Amino acid sequence: MHNSSSCMHKSICMQIRNFDVPLMVIISGFLAFDSYKRSMKGSSSIFNYYWKRISRLLIPTWIFLISYFTLVFLFSLITKGNYPYSFSAVLRSFLLLDGIGYVWIIRVYLICSFLTPIFFYFNNKIKSGKRKFLILLIMYAFYEIAVFSGINESSVIFNFIIAYAILYGVIYALGMLSKKTSAADDMKISILSFMIFILSSIGILFICNGIQPTQIMKYPPRIYYISYALFISFLLLSIFKRASLKKVDFIEFCSKSSLWIYLWHILFLNMIPLLFGQIHWIAFYFMVLMCSIALCHVQNRVIDKLETKSINKNILKLFRG
Repeated sequence: MHNSSSCMHKSICMQIRNFDVPLMVIISGFLAFDSYKRSMKGSSSIFNYYWKRISRLLIPTWIFLISYFTLVFLFSLITKGNYPYSFSAVLRSFLLLDGIGYVWIIRVYLICSFLTPIFFYFNNKIKSGKRKFLILLIMYAFYEIAVFSGINESSVIFNFIIAYAILYGVIYALGMLSKKTSAADDMKISILSFMIFILSSIGILFICNGIQPTQIMKYPPRIYYISYALFISFLLLSIFKRASLKKVDFIEFCSKSSLWIYLWHILFLNMIPLLFGQIHWIAFYFMVLMCSIALCHVQNRVIDKLETKSINKNILKLFRG
């Protein structure tokens, strides 16, 4: 009975938090508006901007993957166990496809980064907010029709690149647009998304003969998952714009170190169950979170020490952020 109750609580919490990826993409778009504008000042080119994004996202991820697969290999040797990853899984991880999982979000960020100049031009060229929203809505409708027709099942390029470029490109563009929208505008998007989510929920209820988590339509993302995620994301964005926030060192550290915290959490997600077995999901969540933050903090302290020595700072930057 206790296990059943725990699983139910876990399922509810997992559903409530199932807006994380779209929210991260929206925030990325929100921040990219000023970031791209700064990058384009002076003699900087689009290619310089692209290289900065690649060195900021892809190279640290590859460094982490090399470290991760090495640590898992050493762990397998020490415990005399089988190495759990095939060559295909390792390769697909480095290609940001699936592999070990979790690193696919880096592919989303890279795709969005390459679309940034287009969306920035689109945002400045079209003045009407309603027209911008309508164009994004048409793009999304095209995506839904394509997925419904099964193109993603027959085309690897569409499934891993084009589909993500359209869907998360639309969400990323919404994040860029939200840089100039008011809290009231964001609340309108949240309410509209909530209404679509309710209609989708009713449809899912009849099709599946019961209430289903939005996770069932996350791969590939469909309107049931997306509408819930946009509802919560823009609700939070509206609240954020109204709030008077003060600087908190811990939050600032997590914000600046978000990439490496995310990467290290992959290690602890896989290693903690091997070391401690099955533990309560709440304890597991906080163990992964605190271990990832703590290791990233140690990493930053080491980088601080190395910066005082004659080591290339561009190399050291790869281990921050």
